[in-house]
Amino acid sequence: MKMTGNTHHGLPTLPGPRGLPVLGNLHQLDFPRLHQQLEGWASEFGPIYRIRIGPRTRVVISDCDTISTMLRERPDTYRRPRLTEAVMEEMGFNGVFSRDGDAWQRQRRVVTQALNPAHLARFYPAMRVTTERLLGRWCDNREPIDLCRDLMRYTVDVTAHLAFGIDVNTLQTDGPVVQQHLDKVFPMLFRRVVAPFPYWRWIRTRADRDLDAALAEIHRIVADMTRACRTRMRREPSLFEQPSNFLEAIIAAQSAEQVEFSDDEIYANVITLLLAGEDTTANTLAWAITFLVAHPALQARIRDEVDAVLGTASVAPDLAAIRQLEFVEAFALETMRFKPVAPIIALEPKEDVELLGYRLPMGTPIIALTRPNAVSEDHFDAAASFDPSRWLAHEKPPAALHNPRAHIPFGAGPRFCPGRGLAMLEIKAVLAMLCRNFDVAMAGNAPQVGERLSFTMQPENLSVTLTPRAPCAI
Repeated sequence: MKMTGNTHHGLPTLPGPRGLPVLGNLHQLDFPRLHQQLEGWASEFGPIYRIRIGPRTRVVISDCDTISTMLRERPDTYRRPRLTEAVMEEMGFNGVFSRDGDAWQRQRRVVTQALNPAHLARFYPAMRVTTERLLGRWCDNREPIDLCRDLMRYTVDVTAHLAFGIDVNTLQTDGPVVQQHLDKVFPMLFRRVVAPFPYWRWIRTRADRDLDAALAEIHRIVADMTRACRTRMRREPSLFEQPSNFLEAIIAAQSAEQVEFSDDEIYANVITLLLAGEDTTANTLAWAITFLVAHPALQARIRDEVDAVLGTASVAPDLAAIRQLEFVEAFALETMRFKPVAPIIALEPKEDVELLGYRLPMGTPIIALTRPNAVSEDHFDAAASFDPSRWLAHEKPPAALHNPRAHIPFGAGPRFCPGRGLAMLEIKAVLAMLCRNFDVAMAGNAPQVGERLSFTMQPENLSVTLTPRAPCAI
């Protein structure tokens, strides 16, 4: 989609919602519902249109083939927006998520190695312990449960153990915990990325001051853990040859001069892993549980599969059991088709490009919408039906319309999410534990669950009750 000699329309000729001078469309936007507004405008204005947020023009694209090509052509032709990188740099964690070029490639290798299947297999026993703690927490709680909060604690514990080799155990900790500081980061990152101008450089709101305090505390926690890790590795030199977690792998590579990693980059990538591991997986789990409640027959089918695989065990005992949970995995994939936690992907071209007949200059901010294609009859049969069986080869009709390029919950191309394996492992472990031990229902008089965008898309007003299927025992 690079420039050719043909005549194409320019940015000013793109359709889009009418705005005001100076403000553009800013007065029309409800940022917690931004993804829904953009999806609605895509239905009105087509697969490519523009919006203005103050002085900044953004191009919104929902065409499946165009999005697929853009993701495949990263990092050569497209990159993360420079604005996102600049904001994350200011916040102190410009890691593999936002980096570009050689810095991205260098950091990506280490991150991918830390999240490879062999490492995850060695890590599963620690994850099983954390899953048992979540079970214990739910067994002890008979009130309606703040599901999102508990799932955030779970994913923080899993990710911190994988990243640091340290058991932070927020599931059994009262009072201030690292998760409470992490909670402040993504909402403020989203707020700054979509802001019409960088107000925080001149005006520090209460939210900005709270963010500064949270980032300082996170930095202190990570620095303490890094020092402890270096001490441990000096005592056990074998860890330089066979690191057991993400932080050890980075320090070992740094020591051997296999990769140029500064201490700031170590911090940035640890925070990136913690944030991504906490928010995306916890929200996907929460959405999956809303579908369990909405579809009792599917909840019963998951329960039958889990009972057959786990037997008398309360949680999946090993990876062999996890791998047998085919319908649980299909249920998770169908959840992500309807509720992608990343409903928008931000990009910008590194050179002038042509997209859908329009000429876009280098650096034009692009918003790719990930959900419209995933729920379109153009790409999936019975797209409006929640049907996990579409992901099972032995149940899907041979001629069924099923376009995998239209379903990209983990991104695509060279920059697809390296944490996909960890996320699916956590999702299957928790859903199996939940359905093995509880019947789940929406809390009485609970308001309708809504969608809220805060960098990732999370459920709003989600409160459930869990009824033990048998006396809780772990």
